[in-house]
Amino acid sequence: MDGSFDAVAVLNWSKSRESGLGFAAIVFSRVANTTVPIIHLDRDFYVEWRPSVPELLRAAAEDLGLEEVPFPAPERRVDGVRSVHGVIPGENIWINGNVVGRATSRDVRVRLRDGELTLDNVRIKEHGLQKVKVDDLSRAVIRTGSVRRTRSELRRVPPATGERLILIDHRAEDAIFRAKGARAAITVGDDTTRISRSLLARLGVPVIGIIDGDEDGICLDDASAPGSAAILLKPGNDDQLGEEVRRTIFGGGQEITYSGSLGELVERITAMAGNALVDVKRN
Repeated sequence: MDGSFDAVAVLNWSKSRESGLGFAAIVFSRVANTTVPIIHLDRDFYVEWRPSVPELLRAAAEDLGLEEVPFPAPERRVDGVRSVHGVIPGENIWINGNVVGRATSRDVRVRLRDGELTLDNVRIKEHGLQKVKVDDLSRAVIRTGSVRRTRSELRRVPPATGERLILIDHRAEDAIFRAKGARAAITVGDDTTRISRSLLARLGVPVIGIIDGDEDGICLDDASAPGSAAILLKPGNDDQLGEEVRRTIFGGGQEITYSGSLGELVERITAMAGNALVDVKRN
C-alpha cells in the first residue's frame, strides 16, 4: 500500500471468530507500516485495524449486523514457531496444500528447526509431512479442517477446448491458476484429486485422478467436469504411478500439449498401473 487509498476493507469468511482474528493478526503484521485506515469484515464481526475508518465503511459493517471487536493484542512471536488459530480437535492440519496430520488439541504449533518441521499436538501423517518443504515458516500456508465445507450446484459451463495437459501432484491450490487454456488435468493423490475436480469443474476442465483410497476429507464438494475419471489403485501406489506418468507422459515436466482422446489417455495410464489397478470410474 502506498497511501493513495482513502481506506482499505479486508473481507473474510472465517470458520470461527478465533481463526478470523488469527488471520487478521497475520495480515496486519504484513502491512503494519502503512498509515492507511484498514477495516476487517468477517462472518459476524469487524475489526478496525488502523483508524480512522470512514464512517461509510463503519456504517456498512453495522448494517450487516457485525459486532465490533477490539484489535487483537500482538502475538508474541518466536522465530521458527507458529501457532495455529481456531483449531478444533480432530481436524486435518495442512501445510502448503498437503495434509500433514490431525489435531489432538486446540493448542497446535508448527516448528521449523534446521529445515525440519515438527508439530505439537498433532497426530502426524508421515506420508503428507514428507512432501512439505518449507524455508520460511512465516510464509507457509497453514490451514485446518476442510478446504471446501459446502456443496453448491454446478453452473453449466462449456467444455474445455485448450490443448494443454497439466499435471497436479499434491498441490491442488495451484489448480485453478494453471488450468486456463487446459484440455485436462492429471492429478496425483486422493485429496488433490477431489479439490482439483471441484475447482476445475467451474472451468469445464476434466480431471483424471490417480488415487489409492486414503482421502482425508478436506474437501466435501464432489463436483467434476464431464470426461473426468478416477484411477483407483491399491494403497500406497498413487505416488509411484504419478512419478511414472510424469516421466513417460510429461517428459519430467508439469505440462505438455495434448490434443488426443481423454479415453485413450485413461487407458494408457491404467495400463501403466499394471497389477496395482483396482478400478476405473468415469464421469
